[in-house]
Parts: sequence; structure tokens; C-alpha cells
Amino acid sequence: MAQIFDNQYFRTERYKLAKPLDNDTVLVGHIMHQTDISSVYKTLLHRMRNIAKKNYTLKETKENRKPRIQFCGYAVNANLNQPIKLCRNDKGGLFFNGVANCGGYWRCPVCALKISENKKELLSGLIGAHQSKDLSIGFLTLTVRHSKFDTLKKTLDKISNNYRKFQQSRFWKSDKGIIGQVKTLEITYSDNNGWHPHLHILYFYNNSDGKQNEKFQKEVLKRWVSFRDNNSLIKAQNQKMLTNDISDYMAKYDITSEMTKGQIKSSKGLTPFTALAKIACGDYSDEFEKRRLYGIYSCYVEQTQGKHFVNISNSLRKEYSEFMAEFNKTDEEIVNEVTIDEVLLKISLPIWKLICKNDLQPLVLNKYKENGLEGVYNLLTYFRDFKDLEIEIDSNQFTLLI
Repeated sequence: MAQIFDNQYFRTERYKLAKPLDNDTVLVGHIMHQTDISSVYKTLLHRMRNIAKKNYTLKETKENRKPRIQFCGYAVNANLNQPIKLCRNDKGGLFFNGVANCGGYWRCPVCALKISENKKELLSGLIGAHQSKDLSIGFLTLTVRHSKFDTLKKTLDKISNNYRKFQQSRFWKSDKGIIGQVKTLEITYSDNNGWHPHLHILYFYNNSDGKQNEKFQKEVLKRWVSFRDNNSLIKAQNQKMLTNDISDYMAKYDITSEMTKGQIKSSKGLTPFTALAKIACGDYSDEFEKRRLYGIYSCYVEQTQGKHFVNISNSLRKEYSEFMAEFNKTDEEIVNEVTIDEVLLKISLPIWKLICKNDLQPLVLNKYKENGLEGVYNLLTYFRDFKDLEIEIDSNQFTLLI
């Protein structure tokens, strides 16, 4: 999808009046398929996070405290005298080391991307290990009936409580040939149907009888739609056996795919991060729609606090204990875990503060990727805040100094 990004920096009085940067930045007059997509995503995610920082939960407001996301990507970790390091990881990606991360999967698009990538890799390994034993895996999507007038809290509580009770029902008493399960939660919103939380579930079977397992899954759906007050429709559920091609399932954890939906009126509705992306891109018709999109995100944040993104049954954890050390890491541990292959640049704290003041973090990464130290230097010297500073680049130590 072609997505034109307006320049968020050079419309202000912060920059030195000079010729337009044009091709010197991925933000000016570029179309997504004509530039490095990862560079565009860095900028978009940064802009989304800055919008998300304005949100306070009721608890934070009551306690008069700032949410952790406000420090994410800006505040300095550990020793305040240490410079910020621009590093390359073992996969070639660039990142800043020494900067705070909030670890908010349900709240921060930057941290959510890191967490979802981690979960995607771990689940892919878990699925591969099970399939290597020639054992079956089933994939189900479960929903409950709701209306556009139902609150997110109501529908979330309904689907969560009903699935827990469903597994305690007589139907589950007998042996179903299931070793364990992985359950994940996805939430979308649409004007026609309101909030739509739904469960994605993987059943790990102790056999390879695909037809028998599929028959069982159809029975699960049949019983689920009429269980308690679900009052749902069979056609609103989904089930299939997972083949060796798990790309469709893994796509559920690819947050970057949400970015490409920013201007698409999907029949499945908006995800909260898609709502943020639309605000960041200016993809709304008026201020009323902008506030509506922000309201979708705010409600989502309020109702997902304390909820888990991925739930793995104890029986499955026991069966594949070699994978569980990674799964047991907290979201905060995941976002702070880095692999530094090379330190490319050290940035003094005074300059880092000015970079943050001008929201230049993604551009610094992009310009280093494009043109190294010279690209970063040329970028910074466009800005008024750096005009009176004598910036020195020590190429021997790869340090950006005042």
C-alpha cells in the first residue's frame, strides 16, 4: 500500500531555514514502496507512541502519577554519566542502548512490536517442536455475541469468564487427546458492531489423527456458541488443523501488518494500534473522528491493564519445559533484552537531550543507516537547537560530542 507521510518536524520553527531536505529524509515526499519500509515504520511507531503518551488511565489520574510510557524512548537508564549508544544487533537492526523501555504490550506500539516479535519466534519454535513429533495442532477462533452498545469491559469479561467455565463443563471431563493449549486475545472495534474481543486458541494433541481432531473441534464450536449467554453464531467461529505452513497463525503476532491497514476500512474493524496509526498519519476527516479514534485507543488501554497477551496451559509448559524459560520472561525483560553486535556511535547526554527535545530519535537511526556519522551530523545541524553548539565527531571513538 502506498502511504505518504507528512513531515512532522520541518513545519515548525525548530529547524534552521534552509533548502528542503527532500531526499535527505524518508519523511519528506516519499511513498512507502520507494523507500526503506523499516525506516518508515520506525518513524511511524515513534509518532504513535508520542500520541499514546498523552493517555492516562483512571488509576494514574487518581494517583497523580505519570505513566511509564512517557519515559519510553527518552529517559536514560542506569548511570546518568554514561553516553547513549547507537548499536547494531546480530540481525543488522539499529537501536539505542541505555534508554528506558516501558514494556507495555497493550499500550506502547514500540514495545508491543518487540514483545510480539519475541512471542512469535517462541511460538513458532513450540509449534515446530510439536509437529516434529508428527503430532497434530488445531487452531480455533472463538467469539461471543455482543452489540455496539456493549462496553469493552462487558464483552471482555464475558468471553474470558465463559471460556474458563466452558473448560470446567462436563464436556471436558473425558480425555480429549489434548496435551495442552495456547490462548491469545485479540481486540478490534467497528462502528457497526462495537468492541469485538475474540480468542485464538491452539490445541496441542497427543496424536496425529487430523480428521478425528477436526471433528472434535467442530463439536467444540457447536457447544461453545450455545454455552451460557454466548448466544453466538457458528459462522462467527473458526477452526482448522494447523499444517506445516503456520504463516497465517504467525501473522496474528505481526504488529507491523497493522501499519499497512492505516487507511483501509476493514470489515473486521480497527485494532487500537491501527487507530493510533491513523491519527499519526492524519488519516481522519475532522477533529470529531480524531477524538473518536483516540477514544478507541484510550478505552482499550483502560480495560486491558493486567491482562496477559499469551496464556500457555500448565500441562503444555510441563511437556515442553525447555521452551518455558523464554516464555516465562516478563514483557519488561523482553524489551530490555538486547544483543549488541557492534557499538556504532556514542552520543553525549547533552546532545541526547536535544535529540529527544526535537523528537529526532527515529531520524538519527535512519540517517546513520543511510549515511553513517556524516548523515547524523548533517541531520542535527539543520536544527536551531544545535546551531550554537560546536559538535565534534570523534571518528576514532565513534562518539558524538559537544
